[in-house]
Amino acid sequence: MRASVLALVLLGCSDYGINEKRPVTEVDPPAISVDPGSIEATGLCAATEQEVRVRNDGEGALTIADVAVEGDGWTVTSAPSLPLVLASGESTIIEVEGTAGEANLIVRSDDPVHPRVDVPLLAALNTPPTVSIAAPTSGVIFAEGADYLLEGSATDAEDPAETLSVEWLGGVDGLIGSGSPAADGTTTWNWAASSRSAGPQGVTLTATDACGATGSASTDICQDGANTYDALALSAWHYEGSAAWDAGSSNLLLTPATTNQVGSAFETSSPVNADNVDIDFYVYIGGGTGADGLSLTALDTARYATFLGGTGCGIGYGGSADCTAGPALPGWTLEIDTYYNGGVDPTAEDHLAFTFDGDVDAYQAWATLPEMEDTGWHYVEVSVVAPHVSVAIDGVLYLDQDIPGNYAFSAFVGFTAGTGGETNEHRIDELTVTDYSCD
Repeated sequence: MRASVLALVLLGCSDYGINEKRPVTEVDPPAISVDPGSIEATGLCAATEQEVRVRNDGEGALTIADVAVEGDGWTVTSAPSLPLVLASGESTIIEVEGTAGEANLIVRSDDPVHPRVDVPLLAALNTPPTVSIAAPTSGVIFAEGADYLLEGSATDAEDPAETLSVEWLGGVDGLIGSGSPAADGTTTWNWAASSRSAGPQGVTLTATDACGATGSASTDICQDGANTYDALALSAWHYEGSAAWDAGSSNLLLTPATTNQVGSAFETSSPVNADNVDIDFYVYIGGGTGADGLSLTALDTARYATFLGGTGCGIGYGGSADCTAGPALPGWTLEIDTYYNGGVDPTAEDHLAFTFDGDVDAYQAWATLPEMEDTGWHYVEVSVVAPHVSVAIDGVLYLDQDIPGNYAFSAFVGFTAGTGGETNEHRIDELTVTDYSCD
């Protein structure tokens, strides 16, 4: 009985497949994916920080074996400890930083299809604006008192032109104006001559973009203007020989009425352009027995070695002649001569003469004068706009002509005078100098 029951039980179990083998379920391999697949960052103001997500999109476990950067300008700043196993659907973050350059982020894993994944990386820094000046061109002279329209352009590879900041700057007085360009990059501003200093200087246009990078362009100009000053009121006079300030008479005494005197006085604090200057003054010659004369000299500041030239016919400025040992003062000179030196002077009458570099044997122009030793004051007006020279005394024009020669130098304005066996006082008063800023 029991045996039959057991047999039935055994037969029943066999019917339900107790002894059958169940099939094994296959698992798909791991599959790596990265996001983003590439990184491109341009116009950078500073280093860029980026994230790359690495994910296991397969069913099997994914082992990340190595993470590295190959190339320039990029580094891995944060990555998980390796090796790292990612279950299906899991991910991790890799952080990279780029400055300027191209590289690849390389991720190696046991993905059977893509064991190496490259993520291209590109970083480019911001470029500064491109700036140009259309007007003025280099060397332009702005007329005295006249305004001028400044014209330029500012563009940028990353930023729209109208978002840039621009400044126009003058080399002497600084800011001219500021703002933003038009959409096409053009920018203009008015140079107001009345508010700008005269003289040579630069004009600069500067543009700044959103990163603070700047570009600039410059050009050299000259704002013309007349600078008139009372030269006798200036303090930096250099005296040599018999010359001195006569405080009692409030004028400049070059020689007393004493024999064998020579003196010079030069104003050294305000050099002038020797090729473009007006000099007006009063001169007194007299009080003695009649000699020798005086000069107005523009002394070349780059070549002079002394402030006092030769005696006798040199009248304190000249040389290069048998009648004086010199030295000759470099520059140009206008002399008023009241003593006849035979063989040197062009006339026995009182005269004026113009010469270069103190060469009293080579007058470039001359004219006779009325009697100058009359113990009176005479008003002298000298204008040099190279090569033209004009000289008027007491309103009468005696010299008005082109005189070729070297005027291209910076000069100290001064006076010289001399006496010999005959005498005179030589005095200067009410000197004004008008120096024009641009040649």
